[in-house]
Amino acid sequence: MGTSDIALERVQALLKVDSGNGSMYNHLVRTVRLLAADKPENALAQLETLSRQLKESAFSGAPAPEQAEESIAAVAAEEQRKRWALQSLQLLKSPSDHTATPKVLAAVQNFLEDASMFEWAGVGFGRQESFHIAMSLRKLAAETPALDSLRLWGKLLGTEGDYLVAEGVLKMPPGGLSAGAAMPGTPEYDVEERGEGANSCSYWVSSGASAGWVRLPSARASQIAAARNIKRMLTGSLNSSVPSTPWFPGTEQHLLRVQIARISSTCTLAAKGWYEPDEESGIKNKIKMVDAENLAFPASEELATQDGWVHASPFLLSNGKSTWPDLEALGEKLTEEQTAEISAQAEAEPEHAMLEGITEDLAELKPEDAEGGSPAWSIKVYGDEGVYDFGENGGAKTYRVTAVRSTIWPGAVTVAQGSRFANLYVGYGMKCGTMVPSQKESGLPLRGTLPLMPVAPDDICDEPKDLEENEEPNPIQDEAESDKGDVDEDPEA
Repeated sequence: MGTSDIALERVQALLKVDSGNGSMYNHLVRTVRLLAADKPENALAQLETLSRQLKESAFSGAPAPEQAEESIAAVAAEEQRKRWALQSLQLLKSPSDHTATPKVLAAVQNFLEDASMFEWAGVGFGRQESFHIAMSLRKLAAETPALDSLRLWGKLLGTEGDYLVAEGVLKMPPGGLSAGAAMPGTPEYDVEERGEGANSCSYWVSSGASAGWVRLPSARASQIAAARNIKRMLTGSLNSSVPSTPWFPGTEQHLLRVQIARISSTCTLAAKGWYEPDEESGIKNKIKMVDAENLAFPASEELATQDGWVHASPFLLSNGKSTWPDLEALGEKLTEEQTAEISAQAEAEPEHAMLEGITEDLAELKPEDAEGGSPAWSIKVYGDEGVYDFGENGGAKTYRVTAVRSTIWPGAVTVAQGSRFANLYVGYGMKCGTMVPSQKESGLPLRGTLPLMPVAPDDICDEPKDLEENEEPNPIQDEAESDKGDVDEDPEA
């Protein structure tokens, strides 16, 4: 065998090496065979394109394993999954025994119907989670006999965990809760009575739809005033501390409660004409639903404007409460200086009545040449905007969904469809001033929306004492004057 035959065999062996997707020899054979079958006019120009197409068609990818590998589930994850399944099964149980007298529960707002409206507005938790939330609200109503009404307030997002928030109205005792007017500056004055102001409703939080509910404490005026000066994200732990500057008097559960009160005061809306003041209750800022005979739900065209919406929650003043101290009730308990100070504050910042329209919100920030309503709200209509006539009994009906969003508290939305409306908040519980005009006098963003809120600096160490000067223990001896000799004599010699 000659040298040329050996070189040819080496070349053939190299061409027949299979790299996993075929050998070069087979690829060249397929290419030449296809060219011979098609007989293109310019075979040289199509050679590279044809070669690339053959490579792509022959690519088979990585081979599958010969046998399925057994997956080892994490023990902690498996226990958590079983716990979630057991908790979910508890939600499906009936709140009362089928053989006994049915238990009368509080009026629980149907969140499943609300979820379909929120879904049109791009807000929601998914159908399965919404069902779990609805069952969890029913379970909470069964476990709390003092509840009069209950609804889902929303969801507050945190860095390590989230809070589902339920809003409920507790039944008032027969004798009432009034304990007389409290003096300003006392602990009793710091907390509004149940059913008034920031404590008009009670709130429960849960880490998930299948978890238990924990009732939050009442909101304090001092905590509301302090929360307006800080900006901090929630962590998901109710007992965690709140390091901030200025100092916040409480833990995260107190911060969570006052943030709910602030958001509810600003963003709880109702359709115009749905509620009316409840003067018979004797509670200030109390409202009730209009009688069915006089009820006139706004038309869909009116709901698409700010004129069709009103505030349905008490307005919180700068003192963290919905009202100023009652000078007549306190009488001689106040000094002349205190009376003059309270009168000046009430004159500078008047109390707001319930069911005020939203068109005047942030009116002082609205540009003079701007048209439309308040810059604090944006309205958008979703779905089919057509109006259908169902005859004399059904009347005109539309399936459009109107969503009203707050630009001050991103995440707060009110939706309406037909003759039904609902409020919901899903967000981080922080105010935002970038979507509304800045203050005209100072040019700064909306109060409480500054992007930088530093925490308190570390404690400054005391100045150290000055060091005392002492004589050198081993002073340097001065050298003796030279005798100008050639050799120094040894003194010990």
